[in-house]
Amino acid sequence: MMPHMEYFFVNFINWAWEWKYLLGVLLATGFTIQLLDIPKRDRLFSLYMFSSFFLIITTYWILKPLKKAIFIGYHKAHSISFLGTQLDPAQAELLAKELNIFVAFIAMVAYTFLARNLKREQYALIISSFFVVCLALFYPLVNNPSTITVWAFYLFGDLFVTSMVLVFFSFLNDSFDPKTSKLTYGMIGIGGVAGGFFGSAIVAKQSFLTDTSSSVLLALALLLAIMLIEFFATHITERRPVLEFESTSTSPLPEGGAVAHAMEGMRLTMRSPYLRWLAGIVIFYEITSIVVDFQFTSSVIQWIPATDYKIYFASVYSFSNFAALVVQVFLTGWVIKRWGIAVALCVLPVSVLLGSLGYLLFPILIFGSLLNTFDYAFAYSIHQTSKELLYVPISRREKYEAKAFIDTFWLRFSKGFAVILVYFASIWLSGPAVRWFSLLLIFIMFAWVTLGLLAGRYHDRLERKIES
Repeated sequence: MMPHMEYFFVNFINWAWEWKYLLGVLLATGFTIQLLDIPKRDRLFSLYMFSSFFLIITTYWILKPLKKAIFIGYHKAHSISFLGTQLDPAQAELLAKELNIFVAFIAMVAYTFLARNLKREQYALIISSFFVVCLALFYPLVNNPSTITVWAFYLFGDLFVTSMVLVFFSFLNDSFDPKTSKLTYGMIGIGGVAGGFFGSAIVAKQSFLTDTSSSVLLALALLLAIMLIEFFATHITERRPVLEFESTSTSPLPEGGAVAHAMEGMRLTMRSPYLRWLAGIVIFYEITSIVVDFQFTSSVIQWIPATDYKIYFASVYSFSNFAALVVQVFLTGWVIKRWGIAVALCVLPVSVLLGSLGYLLFPILIFGSLLNTFDYAFAYSIHQTSKELLYVPISRREKYEAKAFIDTFWLRFSKGFAVILVYFASIWLSGPAVRWFSLLLIFIMFAWVTLGLLAGRYHDRLERKIES
C-alpha cells in the first residue's frame, strides 16, 4: 500500500482531466499573451517553430518507451554476454547507453561536414530526411526484431532526439538577433514542453499504440509533418538576413587536416571561455540528471511495492511534465525579460540544491519524488530556453560546429561518464544511503551557478556590443 502523501502523484492525472477545460484556458491565455508580445513580422515563423518543436518532442515520447520496451523485452528472452560476463537486460541497456557515445561522435563529424557545406535550410531538411528513411526501414522490422534491429533501434531513439533538437535550435539560433530571441524563445519553448506532456500523458495511453509497428508508423507520420513545417519555415528564413556575429574564441583557429576539420567543434569550444562554460553547464546537468534519477528510482524501490511501480512512475513523470509546462508558460519569459539570462540559468541548479537539501535531511519518498519534479520542471523549460539563448550572439561556425560538438558528442560523453560514476558509487551508496549522493549534488550546484552567472553576464556583454 502506498504512503498517503504519495497519492498526490497517483491522483494527479485524474485531477488534471477533471479540470482540463479550466487548465486549458489558463495555459492558452498564457500562450496567447506571449505570442502577442512577439513583433508581428516574427509571429508566423515563431508559430512554425513552436509547432515543429511540439512534434519533435511528441515523437520522442512515442519512441522513448518503445525502444526501451523492445530492448528489455528482447534481452529478457535472449541473453547476452560481454567480456565473458552474462548481462541481464538492465546491464545490457547500460552497455547500449555507453555505445551512444560512439554514435554521437559519428553524428558530430557528419553534422560538422554538413554545416560547412550547406545553407541552414538545407541542413535541417537533409537531417530530417535521414530520420524519415531510418523510420521507414524500421517499420517492417520492429514487430519481429533481430538482435541487430533491437540494438540499432535503441541507438536510433537516442540519436533522434539529440539530433532533431540540435538541428531545431541551430536553425532557430541562426534566425533571430539577441533582442528578438528573448521575446520569442519563451513561446517557442512551450511547444517542446507541451509535446513532452502530450506525448507522455496522452499519446502513450492510446490503445492503438500497443502495436509496435503502429507506433513507428505514427512517429513516421509526425516526422513527415515536421519536414512539412520546415519546408514552409524555410520560405520565411530565405527572406531573412543571415546574421553573422563575432567569434568568442580568444585566439584564431589554426588550419588543420581532415581530422582537425572533423573535430572543428571541439577546437572552437576549447579556444572559447564562453563555450567552455556552456560545456561545463552541460556536463553538470548530465551528472545531476543521472544522480537524481538514481535517487528517485531507489526511493520508489524502497517505499513502493513492485505491483505499483508502473502507475507510480507514470504519475510522477506526468506531474513533472505538467509542472514544466506551467513553468514555461508563466515563468520562463518573465524571468528572462525581467531578470536576464544569468538569473534564468541559475533557476535549475538552485531548485535542485533545495531539493537535494530536503532529501538529505528527509530521505523519504515524497522528497525523492520531488527531486524528479525539480529536475524535469525546470530542465526542459527555463533552463533549456536560457541555455539556447547563449548561442544566439556568437558566430555561425560556433552556432553549428561548436554546438554539434557540445550537444551531440559532449552531451553523450557526459551522460556516459555520469552513468559510470553513479554505477561505481552505488556499490557503496545503495538503499537508504543514496541520500548521501545529495552531498555531491550540492557541491556541483554551487559550481553550476558560478558557470551560469559567468555565461549569462558574458552573453549580456555580447548583446550590448551587437546593439551598439
